[in-house]
Amino acid sequence: MNKVTRAAGASAGLAALFAFCSAIPALAASNVAEWGVFGDSLTFDAQVDFANPDFPDAQIDVNNENEYGYYSPDGEGEGFTTADPVGALVGANQTSTDDNFLKVDTYDLRAVKTTIFFDDPVPAGQLVLAISDIDSDRTEIKMFDESDNAITAADIIGTATTLGFNWADPSNTDDIPLVDALDATTVRMYDANWGTEGSTGWVRPSANVSKVTIDVFTEDGFVSSQRIWIGQVIEDTSSDDLASTGAGDSLYLAALAGGAALTAGGFLRLRRRDT
Repeated sequence: MNKVTRAAGASAGLAALFAFCSAIPALAASNVAEWGVFGDSLTFDAQVDFANPDFPDAQIDVNNENEYGYYSPDGEGEGFTTADPVGALVGANQTSTDDNFLKVDTYDLRAVKTTIFFDDPVPAGQLVLAISDIDSDRTEIKMFDESDNAITAADIIGTATTLGFNWADPSNTDDIPLVDALDATTVRMYDANWGTEGSTGWVRPSANVSKVTIDVFTEDGFVSSQRIWIGQVIEDTSSDDLASTGAGDSLYLAALAGGAALTAGGFLRLRRRDT
């Protein structure tokens, strides 16, 4: 009788613990995320590339600008950390030597239009678009799906939170832009204090995106120079997937029960040896 109990307890305990340990890598997985790298294009003004094949690359047109170029965060002393919302989501990049942002300049009271054409539609929730150095100027953003239909302003903002922040000082809640809907299909970033450093707005669309237009305006006739950052992220859903199977809680309970049975089996074995 003791042998049967001991064997059953050991088998149940080992099986449950094996299943529990097998699930640990999935539970510990992290986001898959990447900042795009800007570079020269053969047919457009620029392109942005991603190493991950699940992240569509893009071609970029810049029109009506005085000047544009792409730069590295490390070289320019700019970028994001895990203390701000986009750095926490996509990854810190302040020390990156890759050309992670496109800078567009206008010296006149006119709009610079930047258009981003993705090679394939970017799935909902995957695109992260941030624009920094917003102070006396403003930005207007439109997005379009694979059928070239305009995406609503609500879906452009999507699941982004803390829409305006300051990468130079994440605790600074004064020198940040407002980010809101200008109309049904346009999001604007505006109204930060003049001359601020690090003032940034961002969105994370909750619809598929094939094209983005970004209009940058200078409001005072001085130089308007805004930085465009493009990231992509696939958030880890393994723990949610596990829970959706109904195995999450039962797995932990099985591990506990099996472990208890294993202990009981071992206890009975000791009792038998003692007698």
